[in-house]
Amino acid sequence: MANRLALRLTKLCAASTAQDCCESVEAREYGRFAGLRSIACELAVLFGTSAHILQRMKTAYPSALSPTALLFALSAAAVSVPVAACGDSAETKAATGAGGAAESGGTTSTTAAGGNTTTAGGADGCPDENFLDVSTFDGAGASYPKPTLAVTCENGEVLVTGNGIPHYAFMPVTPNDLSAQANAFHFPQVPKAAAATSEVPLLGTAGVAVNGAVFYGPNEAAKPDPYGDPVYNGIMDDCLGHTSGIGQYHYHALLVACLTKTEVPGAASPIIAYAWDGFPVYGPNECADADCKSVIEMKSSWVKTGDPSTYAWDNNACTAATCDAPAGEYLDRCNGHTGPDGDYHYHATLAKNEPTYTGFPYIIGCFHGTPTQNGMGGGMTGGGMTGGGGMLPPCPMGQMQMCCGDGKCMGPETAANCPADCP
Repeated sequence: MANRLALRLTKLCAASTAQDCCESVEAREYGRFAGLRSIACELAVLFGTSAHILQRMKTAYPSALSPTALLFALSAAAVSVPVAACGDSAETKAATGAGGAAESGGTTSTTAAGGNTTTAGGADGCPDENFLDVSTFDGAGASYPKPTLAVTCENGEVLVTGNGIPHYAFMPVTPNDLSAQANAFHFPQVPKAAAATSEVPLLGTAGVAVNGAVFYGPNEAAKPDPYGDPVYNGIMDDCLGHTSGIGQYHYHALLVACLTKTEVPGAASPIIAYAWDGFPVYGPNECADADCKSVIEMKSSWVKTGDPSTYAWDNNACTAATCDAPAGEYLDRCNGHTGPDGDYHYHATLAKNEPTYTGFPYIIGCFHGTPTQNGMGGGMTGGGMTGGGGMLPPCPMGQMQMCCGDGKCMGPETAANCPADCP
């Protein structure tokens, strides 16, 4: 990710005013990505030679001189921008004790050192740079196709296409083999809050991770454990994913380490997914304030009320005051909140079963915005042990979502498995 940001920053600074360069999205995004405080403008205000840049970084930020930071500095060294264009340098701030975040300029909402953002895109507002270049990874293994992923923006929407193959070694945990998909998803480029929240599909996709693999809600299908929590039941791989009945690899929880090239310990988390309503999903760590003077781990407000090995939603509840008014480290019932920069976003909360069950619903608990319809189905049987196939179950009494008989042809419902809804 760092090298792509560096290249875009180089191009932007070469064609823009010094002020635009200082306030560029890429510079501020890199500051967040690297987990450094108040140096976004420092990185944008380049000092002529790579040696000079590296010397300043060694002096001001000796603990931050990671290979990632070196790569960025070396890549950006081709551009020279006057120091005066961006006001006080890091040295001046260090001398006066005023080490705030970078100025908030430009049209895309983001912050210097870890603040979360709505669209969180590049200079053109498209979030394609937040997705991995999967071609640089080894992929699922020699027996499977190489992963493919393309992300573009058009007519106010983000378009994601690819085959959904994970960029890391596939580890089977269900009887369903991994298969390439013909994924073509879309979601709002600039998401907006809906008048009311809406439910996550009981079956099927709720969003897409930055590697092009989809994520589901926190439950399985009817078999083997009726609508149980797959994380609690221990049927996920090391990256908290597995395959559905049609071989679609998908997540029920997300880990930053599996979705970034470099995880920076103690830093604010990057974007690791997008929900179908367009709001981004960050990892668990968040800046506690706009200057990112400290980082906190965000937590779900949901609590376990029963045995979630079956009917996960019925055995977890969100009744705390923070479910409706998130505060501190606790998120709302959708597993999101408005961050220090004023933008709403979700967090992937750390998923644990033993010794203490925490994290549910792991990614999102509901949609804060209006989700786009992306098929909403990854196989009629979710990721369970049935091997796929078969008819969908009829809607239970009071159940009017993602089942045969609700009068809606969406998600896993097709003319083959639910002719009542899909004539």
